[in-house]
Amino acid sequence: MKNPIDAIKTRAKNFAEEKDLKQKLIDKGDSAVQAILRGAAGRVSDKTIPFINRYDNTGFLEGDGYFLPRPAEGAGWSVGFAKASVLPDTLTGDLYIAGYLAFPPNKADGRLTDQFVRAIALDDGSGRGIHVFAVIDCVGISNHDIRRIRTRLKDLIAEKNVLSLNVSATHCHSGVDTMGVWGDLIEALKKNPKAVKKQKTAGDAVSGRNEEMMDYLIETAAETITEAVADMTPGRLDFALLDAAAFIRDKRPPYVLDDVMTVLRFSPDAPAREKLIAVVLSAHPTNYGGKQKQISADFPFFTCDELEKNGFRAAYFQSDELAVATDRGKFTAENATREEGIEQYGRAIANYVLGADEGAYKPIEPLLNVRLTETFVPVDNALMTLLGKLKLVSNNVVRVTASNAKKPKKKEWDYYFNTEVGYAELGTQLKLALIPGELAPEILVGGAYDESESYTGKKWDIPPLKDAVTGRLSVIGLCNDCIAYIIPDNDFGSVFAPLHYEESVSAGRRTGSNIAHAFLRCVEEAEKSRVAESQTLAPEE
Repeated sequence: MKNPIDAIKTRAKNFAEEKDLKQKLIDKGDSAVQAILRGAAGRVSDKTIPFINRYDNTGFLEGDGYFLPRPAEGAGWSVGFAKASVLPDTLTGDLYIAGYLAFPPNKADGRLTDQFVRAIALDDGSGRGIHVFAVIDCVGISNHDIRRIRTRLKDLIAEKNVLSLNVSATHCHSGVDTMGVWGDLIEALKKNPKAVKKQKTAGDAVSGRNEEMMDYLIETAAETITEAVADMTPGRLDFALLDAAAFIRDKRPPYVLDDVMTVLRFSPDAPAREKLIAVVLSAHPTNYGGKQKQISADFPFFTCDELEKNGFRAAYFQSDELAVATDRGKFTAENATREEGIEQYGRAIANYVLGADEGAYKPIEPLLNVRLTETFVPVDNALMTLLGKLKLVSNNVVRVTASNAKKPKKKEWDYYFNTEVGYAELGTQLKLALIPGELAPEILVGGAYDESESYTGKKWDIPPLKDAVTGRLSVIGLCNDCIAYIIPDNDFGSVFAPLHYEESVSAGRRTGSNIAHAFLRCVEEAEKSRVAESQTLAPEE
């Protein structure tokens, strides 16, 4: 039987060999579809979209005002954890399964697993404050909703000096729709233009989101984060970098993988307290397929469940996973059903972590620096513009005068996602890039196409993000927002070209460079603040 990955590579090679003629035809078709979508979007009111100079950034937290170059005198780790289900026991209205478009849409008719929010609160003992990293079993959560969580927690943030509150998603494609695009799209196209014109965003507007469930999710997330902060206790924090190549495969050229699994382990000083393990891995939880009607958190549920059965509290964070899929074959029984195979794969990840040699773990010095920045990502994908204007998604969108409008007329605007990018340091050897979508691994580790191979015929001239820092740089993806795929600008092509599906749900052709530059700006600002404050500490021994 032919390997499906080999078949995909053959299609890509054949396309490359006949690229000139085919690409011209494909690009013309793409331009025509974009024009149709722009026309449709132009007929939808944008009264509910604020101008950039009127944008309210309430709920944004920038992190540390300055970075410490080394642990403060007498510093030590304090970590807390909590988890809770985000699925209410009773609910009014339908729930839709997220991840795959279906006509009619996939209404949930049962539950295979629960969906959880898990929160980790950390303090390095420097006296500056607390940082929270939470993750929700869902397809994605918008920055708009994350700021709702932060607003709910404004008293906690003030009282406990919470400097950053970061919420990410595992990106499971079999959980409840938390973004809005997997409901009844036909009904939305009929009703939402009128609802938006009346400046209504709920009630008359149709969305795949169940707002009652979203209110419950946001309230539960806020309560769970509060519990994690209250749970904080002193202890030791370690990390391990494990080879994860056997667990993952890349489906899109240039076939680059970030094949390192980052594992954090917290051991409380109090022997009666459970240890905590957090796994960071690139692998799409898309294993149930497009006809799934039962709610499931996919393999991350079983990874955490297996760790919990072995006496650990657990969390799974998604990493840079543009087109990175699971490779389950080595970890599932020959006659396993799909559901059994997904469970076996998830538990195999946990057992791989549990079986790691103790020598793989290194202590993390009590040093935690976090910096976040707001950035505005241009939306030149007309489909995303239409979804935003129809309020099918809840992302923060702003408008500015169109760059090509000499004398702006009505509707001559450019639209931007307002989102967040972050940089964190745990000790001196482990760094995190907090990325608001699905990052192409080549942006992180290198290996992007050059001008001879890329779709546009141009080069990607931004160095790998990992080169901007020392030590290991891991990504927490879909963090603080979900703006979908983040592709190198030079390989952003037509969705009709082979292996370019991701372009259909990306903000546009400048997303990759915008996010990369925002991250590099965070690192640069951090370095400036570190130099400025380096003299305030006690001298090194």
